[in-house]
Amino acid sequence: MEKLSCFAIVVPGLEGLLADELIELSAHDVKQEEGGVSFTASMDTLFRINLRSRCATRIVIRLSTSKALTYPELYHKVRKQLWQKYLGNGVTVEVKASCHRSKLLHSGRAEQAVIDGINASEGMQERQTGPLKQQVMLRIDDNICTISLDTSGERLDRRGYRKYSGLAPVRETIAAGILRWMDWQADEPLLAPMCGSGTFAIEAALMAEKRATNLKHDFPFAHWPSLKQKRWQRALQKAESMHSDGKPQIYATDLAAGILDQAKENAKLAGVSECIHFAKLDVREMTVPESASKAGLIVCNPPYGDRVKGDVRTLYKAIGQLFSERFGGWRMAVIVPDQGCEHALGLTVKRRMKIKHGGRWIYVLEL
Repeated sequence: MEKLSCFAIVVPGLEGLLADELIELSAHDVKQEEGGVSFTASMDTLFRINLRSRCATRIVIRLSTSKALTYPELYHKVRKQLWQKYLGNGVTVEVKASCHRSKLLHSGRAEQAVIDGINASEGMQERQTGPLKQQVMLRIDDNICTISLDTSGERLDRRGYRKYSGLAPVRETIAAGILRWMDWQADEPLLAPMCGSGTFAIEAALMAEKRATNLKHDFPFAHWPSLKQKRWQRALQKAESMHSDGKPQIYATDLAAGILDQAKENAKLAGVSECIHFAKLDVREMTVPESASKAGLIVCNPPYGDRVKGDVRTLYKAIGQLFSERFGGWRMAVIVPDQGCEHALGLTVKRRMKIKHGGRWIYVLEL
């Protein structure tokens, strides 16, 4: 069976969590790199990862890695690739290039060289473009050119259920990554105060019911001329059949009724609305849910930055006091923007995880 050289792009800070997930999904030669995780996989495994990964942002196949010092040299290297396997009629190629510390520093010229090389390659001369999109990525570092083919299309964190979102919502992949980092299990009660668009609660419900995250995705590989449709349909059916009706104890609260209604609608679109108990509640009034069978996990993304007026540390102090006074035996994961907010919590931090989100570094604390 074929062995594809692949790379999974991920939010900075989640590389280790993604590496573990890829191993669970049967990837081989898994290695953390700058910006993601490299691995090898069969086509069937590539299908599985795209359908079921909760942490990856995008999966690409690395077609070639070689040295190029001139644009004509890059053009000829691109032309040698077997593009007819991936680009049929009705597909428009979009090239995205990044150039660093190399003689080829003009990304626009590099992109054009790739497009020209594809158009001149075997079997491509008569191909017609159209509404379908296929992204090709070119990365040039120290004169080494890596040509990659996108297999995911829309970013994998865009699950399709978040029709409504508040200010600076946490990405779906980050929410899933934090739940994984905390080793949350489906039989453990989960409380998501200040739930916003409901991402933590929804991702937990998807995990509890073993739902594949990207079943509704339109993957570029589904349109490749070389695709063996029976293999793809088999992988798709297997991912669909893994769904089980669990009974998770997931509680999501927010003070704003309008925001809570949006979270409910998102949960409905995700197909997990029956798994989540929603309630309008000020975080300062939060207590252990009466129906919680045992101590559980609190996951919390308090507002900070432009989302809150005044000193945000006052809110973090209140959260810390609430946790220590009312939630004995419970665990908590809380996102903080800086050390000042961490100190305001007034709690002992067991672990920290640094993640880049919304263009800034944030920290997840296990308390």
